[in-house]
Amino acid sequence: MHLGAFSSKAESAWSGRNVLIEAAFRGVIDLALGEDADALLIAGDFFDNDRVPQSVVDFAKTELRRFPGPKVLLPGNHDPLDAGRLYDREDLEADVPGLQIVRDRNGQFLELDGLDAVFWGRGYHDDDWSFRPLAGLPERLDGRHHIALGHGHVAGPGDEHRSLLISQEELQAAGGQWDYVALGHWEPHADVSTGTTPAVYSGAPMPLSDANRKAGWAMVVDFGAENVAWRAHPVDPRRRAGEFDA
Repeated sequence: MHLGAFSSKAESAWSGRNVLIEAAFRGVIDLALGEDADALLIAGDFFDNDRVPQSVVDFAKTELRRFPGPKVLLPGNHDPLDAGRLYDREDLEADVPGLQIVRDRNGQFLELDGLDAVFWGRGYHDDDWSFRPLAGLPERLDGRHHIALGHGHVAGPGDEHRSLLISQEELQAAGGQWDYVALGHWEPHADVSTGTTPAVYSGAPMPLSDANRKAGWAMVVDFGAENVAWRAHPVDPRRRAGEFDA
């Protein structure tokens, strides 16, 4: 989401972008409510930085509370879990019923009340320079739906120098074990599936720059008895108004 994003541009110019970012997040919550979603997943960079004003944090809590179901939040490189940082200063889980934040840097399972599903992710800390979001992805526990969350860069040729790497081999290893991999970090929406398990970047619900023409979406994922299907829905308010169709 990059709530509270800032830029070197003039404040008056950038404040308009922040209004759109907040409107897009309202659209995400509206979509979850309209779809009667069982859970809401956020795959990192919910907040743009550690210095967002309290008004932005309060806005985030208010919107999250509008969705009554379980909520899983995976921190990203813009909003890490280190001591003294935002998720340490603010007790979002106490203030937002049903919210669980992925905190364990070594990976943790989350099992949410009332859901026939299991979630797994690794909490990002800025002091871990070798962090691999899907390293050590475990085998499935049982017959429930298994959803992995990762905030990082799916590696292509020549990407070995990149941080937060997710390898093609790690995605392939999810096949047959995990039913869906929800990815964050890339601003454009992208399907990077390899093998049998869908692996999808929802992309930023509202891009930080209009140069990015592939953002502005949220994913709705349907888990059936035999297959998993995902759909991209527009949440950039300009897309919803028909003003931004590219």
